[in-house]
Amino acid sequence: MATAKDFLIIDCEAHTMPLDFRKHINYYPGTRYFSKPEESPTGRWWCTNPITGERREKPADWTKEGLIADMDKAGIDMACMLRESFLGLSYNGVPCSTNYHVIEAMEQYPNRIIGCSNVGPHLNRGVKNAIKELEILHTEYGFKCTKVYSPEDGGPINHKDMMPFYEKCLELGVVVFIHTGLAVGGHSDYCRPMQLDDICLTFPELKIVAYHFGWPEHETLNALAWKHKNLYIGMSGMLGPLYYAPVKLAHMVGSIMNMMLGSEKIVFGTDWPAAPADLQVQAILNLQIPKDLQEGWGYPPITDQDRANMLGINLAKLLNIEVPKKYKKWVK
Repeated sequence: MATAKDFLIIDCEAHTMPLDFRKHINYYPGTRYFSKPEESPTGRWWCTNPITGERREKPADWTKEGLIADMDKAGIDMACMLRESFLGLSYNGVPCSTNYHVIEAMEQYPNRIIGCSNVGPHLNRGVKNAIKELEILHTEYGFKCTKVYSPEDGGPINHKDMMPFYEKCLELGVVVFIHTGLAVGGHSDYCRPMQLDDICLTFPELKIVAYHFGWPEHETLNALAWKHKNLYIGMSGMLGPLYYAPVKLAHMVGSIMNMMLGSEKIVFGTDWPAAPADLQVQAILNLQIPKDLQEGWGYPPITDQDRANMLGINLAKLLNIEVPKKYKKWVK
């Protein structure tokens, strides 16, 4: 059986939110959601074995050192690190972290950390202002991708005022990661997968990765990724609980591969530290499509080439990352 060492593994979503910065807003009641992760719904579901009740506690302190340690444990080579805003927790006072935390991590771990900017909430701060910060981070500091998190913003991902932002991302060659599906904090209606149709039709060359399988509207996202060549499906935020539900994971991945006739549009991610990174990597290493699902649902079997594609090759191609020589055999 293949192990993590056999593949290039790139995480499309890992967060930084150090307590030494966040302590200054810990007096706001809403910040307890992150300061006491055991009290959050994600801290319970994403980190708990539903059969035995055993739970792996996620950290309250989301540091670059903690991320690197968990990457090493899981066998993850590189991670797209991004800040968290969650301005609503401080009544629009102070974000939970800044893009400078990502810059520091990139400088300290240049071969491990990929800069993923978060210049939102875009509509609330003004899209022109968001674009100015985007330009600085991507032209002066080498960031490769950016995240749009609309649940905390003033409207949906396909809001007309967001179009200049996407246009600028296309101009700069920035890959756009978009939160889709359920939002634990904020408006889920602002990030429904079907809204991606407008964006992809307007910018067919803009590379987009939709986070979280678009769950629970994952079939809608699958159909859109089949329709649009520039739309990819990110698994981040879901592989923790799906580690304990391998048949469900087989259905979710198998359904994508059935429509796409392959695994070239699936991107690995952890949403660190939402769930243990090592279990999420192992979920893909363990992934199999049982015979009954192949014969009854038309899902193709999972090969090591599929695992290589999902774990890192697809994202390396999107971000123009040079694949190390030892993994070149997986590049098709």
